[in-house]
Formats: sequence, structure tokens, C-alpha cells
Amino acid sequence: MQLGLLLLLSTVNMKSIINDIVAVQNRHLLNIDTDDDIPAVELNTQQLSAVNCKSRIIYVNAGPGTGKTHLLTSKIVEFILDSNTPQRIVALSYTNTAANHIGEKFKEKAEAAEITKEYTFYYGTIHSFCYSLLRTYNSSVSEGTGEIILDDEELRELADELFIQLNKAYPVMEIERCLRKGQKKDEELQSLVDKYKKNYKVLSIHDILANFIKALDEDSHFREWIKGQITAMAIDEAQDLSEENYIILEKLLDICPKLRVFLVGDPRQNIFEFNGGSYKHLEEFLKRQEKYTTKHLTLTYRCAQSIADYVNHFSFTDCENTQLKSMCKNAGDISVHNYYSDYEEAKAVVDEIASMGELNDSAILSNNLMYLTPILVRLKKSGIPYKVLGGRRLLKPHIRLLKHILRIIENDNEYSMRKVAEAGNINLRPPVGVKMTIKEMFYESSIGTKISAVKEEFYQTEQSLYALMMNVLSQIMRTSKEGSEIADDYEKILELSHGYTTISEFLLAFVTDKDSFACFYRKDYPDCEVPVENTYLTISTIHSAKGLEWKNVFIVGLSEGNFPNPYFCKDKPLQKQKEFFNNEWKKMYVAATRAKEKLHLSYSDTITRRGYTFRLSPSRFISCL
Repeated sequence: MQLGLLLLLSTVNMKSIINDIVAVQNRHLLNIDTDDDIPAVELNTQQLSAVNCKSRIIYVNAGPGTGKTHLLTSKIVEFILDSNTPQRIVALSYTNTAANHIGEKFKEKAEAAEITKEYTFYYGTIHSFCYSLLRTYNSSVSEGTGEIILDDEELRELADELFIQLNKAYPVMEIERCLRKGQKKDEELQSLVDKYKKNYKVLSIHDILANFIKALDEDSHFREWIKGQITAMAIDEAQDLSEENYIILEKLLDICPKLRVFLVGDPRQNIFEFNGGSYKHLEEFLKRQEKYTTKHLTLTYRCAQSIADYVNHFSFTDCENTQLKSMCKNAGDISVHNYYSDYEEAKAVVDEIASMGELNDSAILSNNLMYLTPILVRLKKSGIPYKVLGGRRLLKPHIRLLKHILRIIENDNEYSMRKVAEAGNINLRPPVGVKMTIKEMFYESSIGTKISAVKEEFYQTEQSLYALMMNVLSQIMRTSKEGSEIADDYEKILELSHGYTTISEFLLAFVTDKDSFACFYRKDYPDCEVPVENTYLTISTIHSAKGLEWKNVFIVGLSEGNFPNPYFCKDKPLQKQKEFFNNEWKKMYVAATRAKEKLHLSYSDTITRRGYTFRLSPSRFISCL
């Protein structure tokens, strides 16, 4: 069996464990759209048409709550049952949480269908998919390069470090841009940055895709090898893929003549353009194809008809607003409330939620976390348990140190050795006249000796990742008092490690799956002081709420100047202003369609920030009612 197939088969086993430990828990706690109201086996007429379509490239325009997970997993089953040869299926989504949900649902369908045909199944993000293939291929032809992937915080730190090393000759922002995605404006700076990254064997997330494209373009053996790795791809959230994602997809279609592609997306829910994902990329990709088939899903099993009617009136400048028809028995309800100030609004919203007594079925959404400050204050006074989704996060120091230790165990990475040495006040400079490498100096230190012993036991006895984590936490990391934050974090991360088979998979998840690892990040908002267990209210930004659903959704701050806020485009050309407001309408579309039955819209006449009070008018999102 080829190495790639071994990778895919082992991934199925690993992902199954993740589903049991993480995805199921997340779905229960966060109300992930589970298609629970859709018949478990049956497909409606629209879904059946898409599943039975035999075109090589199929794009399904799937509205919110129309059963896209049910559709995707049914199509994957069809890929297997419809073929006389072993299928190698790849399912990709925008986040690992969404991909895990697809994997779990497929597992259920595969068991129900009692599939006896041979197949392999991989699911994850496109970054994890490309990274896994590159590592598998490289390990089959060489020992690999031992590179590590830096997260956003580490890239910022590295940019500051390079700023000093380069004698402050280049702006920090330019250095960081070169580290992240590269740029052609200053080839000399880019060359210096690339040399530094190569020396310390570090990558950014962007480098994964760039390296994959380079391998497809320049390595004929890699192209030949990859033909045997994929027969069909099912891609979720197609509207949020970047230009590079579609470049990779087109190259794979050229290299693999029999590859079939099933794309599911919704242009109205394209709200991640700031990350490079755009419906325009999907449009341009489809235009370049000689032949493809488009299908539409318009029957929503989530939103009541009143909510569907509301968003059906929205108008977008770059795509058609295909009308939704509700399949829900409840007609639903939309209410609009006006308050004098954002503090009055916060009090009224929290009091309403408290009187409803449906915390798990309710969420408060806002365009930004800043507007939620009065609500968090009010929740604290009311003693209501809550969890916040969204906001900028920084990895806790003890968890970052643990990551560096795992990197050292995996491939002796010198960048991580330096960081561990800094944390332990260890000098990695050899004595005068003595020639020693950073690696040699590090392993002569006390912490280096401990890491070396744990590493040796890990590889010699072929321990599981869980056993390795046990040894690292007990023998290397500083012990903490039981019940403390650090001790709790160690217990949680040890449990999470059950779901991974290799160190590289575990470390990659830190960068690509912040949903599952959210508890290890420090947040820029106050944590709930009330014990939070299985019952709590969800507070979220609109971006973080995408893919989730609740019975009752409160959208606050619907005033011009807050959502939308024309300030962010006032000095831009007319076309840019139109694009800005079009994107804001899409955010409101996503926010409103998180609600299943009741949608509460509210706004205030005034807002106070930094001692100043500003008068506001109702948002255009309310005026359109």
C-alpha cells in the first residue's frame, strides 16, 4: 500500500477519536448546525438531484440550513458506491471543527450503508491536507526537512527580532508581511527573511500552500505520486476559499484526469474576505472550466419562514439572493427594540434572556466585541453563565512552552530550543574558543537533558502521543497545584492528545483549529465568573457564529455608525464603498440566519466610548423591515 494511502487510513482512525472527544462535545455545547431536522436517510428533491449528478465538477449553491452536511456526506457515499475501483476521498472545510462534523456524519452514513467496497477517507482543512501530503511524500523520498509552523503570535515576535537583527532598516510591518505571505515589492528584504526562515526551519501557514503549489509545478515525481492519492474531493464553504486554494484545485484537476470535485457554498455567506477568501475566486474558477453543473438548495430546515422572508429581501451587488423557503413548522418571530443607550440595551436584552430561561438555546451576536462590554458587565451582575466566541487570543505561556518542547522532541528544532532556553534563562553561547552548536549546548543544559531522555524513550519504545504527553508534563513541565488554571490546562491538553497519532498532527492543529484549542488562549475580554458547565448563554461576534445555530438570537448594536460603520470606507472610492456595504449586508445575512425561531433586533440612540457620547440612527438592516 502506498504511503499516501497509509496516511489517509491512519487519519480516519485518528479523526474518529477526535470526533468522540472534541467534535461531539463542541456540537453539544455550541449548537453546531447538525441537520437534526432533516430525515437521516432521505434526501429532498433538490439534494437528490445534486447527489445523483454525474458531472465531473458540481457546484451546489446551498442556503443556510438547507442541509449541506447531509448533502456532502451523501455525495461521498455515492462516490464510493458508484465506482468499481477503490475510492480515495478527500473532504475539506474552512475549519477543523466543521471538517470534524463532516467526518462524523460520514462515518454514521457509511455504517448505515454497510459499505463493503474499499476506500480511504481524509477530512480536514486544505492546509492540513496539503501539509499531510507533503510530509508523507517527503518522508518517502528523504528524511524530510524538520520544519515547524509558526502561529500569528510567533510571527509577530519573529518580526520584532528580525527588525533588530536587520539594524531597523525595514519597518516591522513589512518584515511581518514577508514572514506571513511574502511580497515582491522589496526583493532584498524578502531574500533576507527567506534565508532566516530556512536557517531556523520555520514556516507560516501561507508557506504550506506555496510549497504545495511549487511541488506540483516543479517536481514531476510528486505529480506522478499524487495521482494515486485522490479520486474525489468534496469541498465545503467553497465561497471562503482563497485564490491559492483554487490554484491548487485546478492543478489537481489537470494532474488527475479522473478526479471528481463536489463544491458546496453560499455566496451570501462569504464574510471572510479579510482572510483572503472570496466568492470571486469561486466564480473565476468556474468560468475557467470547460464544463460544470450548478445546483441549488433553497429549502431551509433551520430558519422559520418569518426569518427567511426577512433575509430574502436583502440585495447583494455581486450575487443573486436565491430565495429561501422554510420547511419549519413554527412561523417564527422577529422583534425590533429601540433604547436610549447601549447600557439600557444591555440591561433589557439580558433581562429578556433571563426571563426566557433558555440559555443553551440563546445567543447574543454583535459586529464587534467592544459593543458587547456593557452586556458582559450586566451578565456578571445577573450571575448568568456565559461563554464568548471570538476576539483576539494569545496562547498561554505554559502551553506555548509545551509546544516548543514537543517541537524539539519531534525534530530538534533550533528555533524552539532558543525559546525554551530563554524561558529557562539558559545561555546557548559556547565558551570562548569552544566550537559547539546550539543543539549541542542545549542538550548539555539541565532541561535539555530531561527532554533528551523523554525523547529517547518516546522513539525507542514507540510510545503513543498520549504517553509522551504524560512524560513531558510529569518530568519536564513545572508541576502546579491541583485545581489551578495551569493544572486544569494540563489535564485538558492531555485529554485532547488522545485524538492524535503524531506530534506533527497535534502541533498543526494548534495553528489551524483554534476552536478545539480555544481554552488555551488568553482572551481580550473578561471571563465569566460564574461556574460554566453544560448550561450557558453564548456571546459571539458574527464571524465566530458562522456555522452555528440557536432557537433565539439577539443581534445588538444595529445602529448606523456601529453596524454598519461607514467610517471604515468614508475616504475610499465609490466602488470600494459599495463593496464594503455589500459585505456588511452579507454579515447581517449570516447573523440573522443563525436563528431558528426568534430573532431579536435592537439598537440604541446613543453610545458612550472613552467618555464621549455619540448619537446614532437606526441601521439600514432595521430600516429594510
